[in-house]
This record gives sequence, structure tokens and C-alpha cells, in this order.
Amino acid sequence: MLYYFLKVLTNIFYRVYYRIEFKNIDKVPYGKPVILAPNHTNAFVDPTAVAMSLPQKVRFFARGDVFKNPLAKWILNSMNISPMYRIQEGYSELKKNDKTFEECRNLLSNNKSILIFPEAICIQEKRLQPLKKGLSRIVFQTEELFEFKKNVFVVPVGLNYSNARKFRSRLLVHFGEPVSIKDYELQYKQDKVKTINDFTRMFEERMRELIITISNKENDKLVEELTEIYLDDWMNAKGYNLTSVERKHQASMEIAEMVNYYDTENPTLIETLKKEVTGYSKQLRKLELRDHLLKPEVINKMNLVRFFFDALILTFGMPVYVLGLITNYPPYLLSKNVADEKIKKPEFYASIYANLSMLLWVVYYIIQLVVMAFLSHSWSLVALYALAVPVLGYYTLHYYPRMKKIVGRLKLLRLVRKERKTVETLMMQRAQVMADIEFAKSGYINHLKQTA
Repeated sequence: MLYYFLKVLTNIFYRVYYRIEFKNIDKVPYGKPVILAPNHTNAFVDPTAVAMSLPQKVRFFARGDVFKNPLAKWILNSMNISPMYRIQEGYSELKKNDKTFEECRNLLSNNKSILIFPEAICIQEKRLQPLKKGLSRIVFQTEELFEFKKNVFVVPVGLNYSNARKFRSRLLVHFGEPVSIKDYELQYKQDKVKTINDFTRMFEERMRELIITISNKENDKLVEELTEIYLDDWMNAKGYNLTSVERKHQASMEIAEMVNYYDTENPTLIETLKKEVTGYSKQLRKLELRDHLLKPEVINKMNLVRFFFDALILTFGMPVYVLGLITNYPPYLLSKNVADEKIKKPEFYASIYANLSMLLWVVYYIIQLVVMAFLSHSWSLVALYALAVPVLGYYTLHYYPRMKKIVGRLKLLRLVRKERKTVETLMMQRAQVMADIEFAKSGYINHLKQTA
């Protein structure tokens, strides 16, 4: 019961925290033994993001040490979560995984779905960690137990966050082609060890195709800044839909692949880009501006008519926005403060922020309805208020980014009036950055054409 209740809540609140899209969800077999195998970058958010969209119940696995508390063990089990022990918890604990593996085999034998992280570690990086062999052992042991008549499917899943920590950032959950273990029957019977090793390598490549991969960790910041500055331009040139999370992911992946190419073929160009892009981004942060404000097409639209409409939006939209904040935002503010103060590891930040917000919002919502019932003594008004709160929350969620853009334009106008030379220098700096990116992009596209 708790599992399905939380599934409904996460389908609502995770779509508030992230702008989520699912790709190829129809590829996941239903009513068959399935192992879902995603990359792992975002603690408790990752398994929930995968499972919340699927009709079947999914069994999760969490680090074994959190099951030591009896209450925590009961709650986790109610949420369909079982322990998986790691070497970090001691060699003696690893033996307990025999029971976990047996549970996996039993679930698969009954055509259930389970979720396993093949990396066996959670690291917030835009690259896949080397896969462990646990996943391969489970599927082949299961098939061997049933003489390869069960036909277990393993589905690679790519979890792609534009910024896993950030509220309202993007998340694409990309389901890959299911892999049938039955196809490896003959090979496994001839050489078990080699088959497990080959399958692990093959599956690692399948997973890597579904996620953004930055080969060199030292280029992480460069890819992030290039994506911030040039993503829309890249998408426009490709004819991509600017509102599509999937297309934004595709463009981000292509930018990362360009950096990977030059990191090997022309490291000097990478260093030039780092110098120019990092310097420009640093200046933007110093002036508290965003790059999109300096785009020529945006500046050309900054006229009296535009500012008149901006003023109308701020004047008439602000009261409703404030009301939406009062009725919806306190749980998020409290949760953010807790995450900022208590969470040191980035992998757990969104898990605490998003899930605590969800639970506190439900409590806050109920309290508001109780107060409204006490004050009004009218079920009609309570029902109306119950509908109004989420509607106001939805309005606030979409009004805020528009308000930020208006405030950004006003900030830029004020800066032009007070420090015109600073803005002119910044725009010249941007022009140089764009020229460098265009040069790199042109060379990379020519390379792709030559190798096609």
C-alpha cells in the first residue's frame, strides 16, 4: 500500500522538482522477468524516477547498513526495498548477499521486475563507472536454474540530469533495447566465466550509449559552460524543438562528444576554449547576469513596448505569484535549508530536498485545509481551496522563470546606464567566445562528414 501511495506522490512531485521526459518506455517488457539496470548518480531519486512511470511493481535494492534499524527495515520493506551489502560494510556482511541473490532469482522466476545498479556505486558524474559482475551473475544463475527456459530480459536505462541537484532542471529517463539472456545460452554452457565477462562488457557499452559521457573529468566544467552558453544555438542549427527535454539531452550529448573529440585530437583548442569560456562565464557570475540576456536577438527586442508588457506582467502577475508562494513554498524552503545545511555529498542533495519537500507539502496542505474548514465551516469553500492551492502552485512554478527573465533584462538595462563600457567589453568577450565555439563546431562537423 505504501509503495503505491508513494508512487502517486512521486509522479506528481518529481515532475515539480525536475522537468522529466521518458524515452522508449514502451520497450520495457510487461508480465515477464525483467531487470532494469540504470546508471547511478542521484541516490534515492534514481530508482524512483525509473519505477514511477512503469505499470508493474519494481523491487529496489539499497545499501545494507540502512536496514540495521528495525523501524527503517520495516519502512523500506513496505516500499519494496531490499538490502544489498557492499564490501565497504565489511567482508562478513557480503555473505548476506546470498539471500538477496536468492530473492532476485525468486522474483524473476515469478515474472517480476527488479532494479539493480550495475555500477554498484553512486557518483554524480557525467560518465559511466565500470560495471561490476553482480548483475551478470544474477541473470545467468537464474537462467541456469531454469535451464534457460525463463528468458530473463535486462533493460539498460540511461538517467540524464542536466543538473541533478538543481530544482527545475531537466531529467531524461532513456530506456534502451531489452537484452534477452536466452541468446547467450550456448555460449554460457561452453564457458561460464568468459560469457559473464563478455556480457558485462557488452552491457556497459549499451548503457554508455544512453547517457552523456565526458571522457576526461577535467573537461566537466567546460562542457557545463558550453552547454549553458551554446545549447539553444546548437539546437536551432540542428532544427531541434527547444522545449523538448529529449532534444536538449541530444544536443548536450553532441556538445560533450565534440569536447571528447578535441580532447584527443586537438588539446590546444580545448585549452583555448577553457580560457575564453571560463573567463566569460566568470564575468557573467560577477555581474549576476545570464548569457541569454546578451544574445543579439534578445537585445534587439528590448524596447519601450517590451518593457511596457514586462511591467504589466510584473504588476498583475505578482499578487497571484505571492499567494502561490504562501500556499505552496514553505515546505520547499524548509527542505532546501535542511539539504543545504545537512547534506555534504552531492549525490544525496536532491534525494533529501525533493522527498522531504514532497512529504512536508502534503502535511502543509492538510493543515491548510483543516484551518480553512475551522474558519469557514463550509465544505464548499474547503473543496474550492483544495483545488486552488495546487493551481496556484502550478502558476507560481511557471511565473517564476518568466519573472526572472524580466528582472534580468531590467538589471542589464541598469548596468548599461551605469557601466556602459563594462557591458560593451562583456559583449565583445561573448562575440569572441561564440567565434571560438563556431570554429570548433565547424571542424567537428567536417570530421563527422569525413568519417560517415
